[in-house]
Amino acid sequence: MSKSISLNDRTKGPWTNFELFLLKEENCHVGWVEWTKNSPSFNLRKNPFSKTLKSPFTYVVPEEISIPEEGLIRVNVGEIVKIPKISEDSLYGEYSQFYIVEGYESLKSDELPKPYLKKDDFLYKLAANWIGEENKNFGKELAINILSCPKSIYGIGGIGAQSFAPFGSIKELKSLNSSIKNLLPQDFLGQNKIYQYKSLQTKEDSERAKYEINKKSSDEISYNYLFDLSPETERFAMPTQIPILIPEGSYKKDEWGLDRDVFDYHMTALLLTPAVEENMQKKLTEVVEKTGKTILRKANLETKIDNSGILRLANAWCRLEFKNYLVEDDFDKIKNDFEGIFSEYFDFVEDVQRLGRTHLVPLTQMQDKMNLTIYAKKIYKGIKNLARDDKNKRISRNSIRVNISQKEISDYEFDRGLEELVRSNYLLQFKNYAEFLIVSYEDRSF
Repeated sequence: MSKSISLNDRTKGPWTNFELFLLKEENCHVGWVEWTKNSPSFNLRKNPFSKTLKSPFTYVVPEEISIPEEGLIRVNVGEIVKIPKISEDSLYGEYSQFYIVEGYESLKSDELPKPYLKKDDFLYKLAANWIGEENKNFGKELAINILSCPKSIYGIGGIGAQSFAPFGSIKELKSLNSSIKNLLPQDFLGQNKIYQYKSLQTKEDSERAKYEINKKSSDEISYNYLFDLSPETERFAMPTQIPILIPEGSYKKDEWGLDRDVFDYHMTALLLTPAVEENMQKKLTEVVEKTGKTILRKANLETKIDNSGILRLANAWCRLEFKNYLVEDDFDKIKNDFEGIFSEYFDFVEDVQRLGRTHLVPLTQMQDKMNLTIYAKKIYKGIKNLARDDKNKRISRNSIRVNISQKEISDYEFDRGLEELVRSNYLLQFKNYAEFLIVSYEDRSF
């Protein structure tokens, strides 16, 4: 497979499942409306993101027929009109082919063929080049960021992200930038009227992106902050809706480029324009506020709930699930997904505060965390979750063991991890390692 894909330069693919369906002869008059300069006539695109993948015909609209300005339709055609074209460079004649429109049928994007790849496999492939401990939140964070959200009452579409390297440095942030670019067609990384993705590595990058968003140069602009957002940057910083925490591990450079199945899933999801009805918005906000306040209280933090941010995240989540509407039955799923993401994020913020950092993005290694083995880190995280409501509460060894599966950590590794945490002054032990208490940062000595 080629290292990059240009939607406009493809001659042999790769094709999405919906493109293959629309390129069939029986669907030659199905596609997205694209009006020509010689209105009232239009062409049909087989992919709304590609300028070149079109039906070979031009459709002429009589005065008595009304065609929508945009959208996916099936055209009911009458007679075909062929007008010869004479070329000085060819001995062979060519024709411009016109159909007279007799009517149309509106179609829905979610009725087109779906990708073969399932959601869990899509999330896995997004993070496949990061070698180390599996982190399902990481794949979800990447997915929400690149799946974006459609334009709506909150303005143009797009999801803002800010990336963090808790276990690394600027090197990991640069690797993340390369990793995300390999997940996208190159058309989305430059000027594009429908969808753009912007990696923000400098203050100047952010200012240019903000200018393009204010100018509405694209229907959707998703972006990702890959540098330290200090308090001084607030005047040009844009809102972010999702954190991206790079997991502990190493990045293996991609030798193959954009995966065909990832490409298919991403393109198909971007076709959807989910809608969150007003009554659902209110209920969703209540669920998010309740969950958010619980997470923040446990982390001793405060923040305000951004209603437009909630809607953006909900719409991006709908795209991930191939849903056009959010229903009440989805609340538990969406709550669990985002609770996992933001719990991990606020754990990280809490760690940063404990180390006395003034900014949220660490560009150097967090030494006290790096000194622990992977088993000790897992155990410590599990104990923190158990002790969130009361950090002065003793946690029994049995309750810790129950919350960490044998597949993750054996009994031998579990005992060694607890001993390491006690030696490193993260825990106090009581009753011969039967109970434990988390040591507050202020009480720790090194």
